[in-house]
Amino acid sequence: MKKFSMILILLLFFLAGCGSSTNENSAPDFAGGDGDQAEEQKTTEVQDTMGNQDTQITLQDRKIIYTVEVNLRVDDIEGIGEKIKNKTMELQGFLADYAVHINENTANANMSLKVPSKNYQALLDFVVQQGKPDYKREYTNDVTTQYVDLDARVTVLRAEEESLLNLLNQADKVEDILKVRAQITSTRQERESLEGQLKALKNDIEYATIQVNLYKPRNSDANINMENLNIFSRSWSGFIYGFNSLLAKTGNVVVFFFTALPTLALIALVIFGLVWIKKRINNKGKDS
Repeated sequence: MKKFSMILILLLFFLAGCGSSTNENSAPDFAGGDGDQAEEQKTTEVQDTMGNQDTQITLQDRKIIYTVEVNLRVDDIEGIGEKIKNKTMELQGFLADYAVHINENTANANMSLKVPSKNYQALLDFVVQQGKPDYKREYTNDVTTQYVDLDARVTVLRAEEESLLNLLNQADKVEDILKVRAQITSTRQERESLEGQLKALKNDIEYATIQVNLYKPRNSDANINMENLNIFSRSWSGFIYGFNSLLAKTGNVVVFFFTALPTLALIALVIFGLVWIKKRINNKGKDS
């Protein structure tokens, strides 16, 4: 009985050893598959990490275009405009456009200022202090994606152009040379076009734009402040305004009269001629 038990125990150990050996032999296949998957996952993680680093760098160096619009009420348009122009040049900027419109009723000036983005806030604060702003709008345009895309495309085209130049040096057949030259011309034109766009975008990023509209309110020449005035001051202001309006209308009537005078003279001459002809006809009828 004891012998039978010993034999049974040995048989169980033998079977367990065979099962373990079988599992060990089949393990490498699964381990190999898991290893490939792990390697692929590791590669993906590395790529994701690099992408995240690029995103972080981009977030730290955004490409922003700054633009401001300001309406400013002033008493001396030309004087204030000269001050703003000098301040712009002092802050390493320049005047892109300056137009002044003055007539008997209104006076205003439009200025387009370009200033380095680092000095944009300083110039804006100075402009606002020169008068009474009644409208101001600040807005930005994030062109980071567009900038990065253009820069990458230019880099790729430069590398492609260099490769084509190397091929051109190695080409022997006339047909191959012509094909490579055509590809070089096409690539170079595309690269130069993108470089022009990139240069313009860099300029917009480096220089902020401030659009300033200066205007002079009506009757400001009389130096009358319509706020907090008594009845006599308001009456005097109304008299000045009415007198100026009367002069303006009278001047318009006089100008219209002299403008239409040649036409009126021609009409009078025609009427006189018709009357004279009619009288001649009537006189001839009476004589007969």
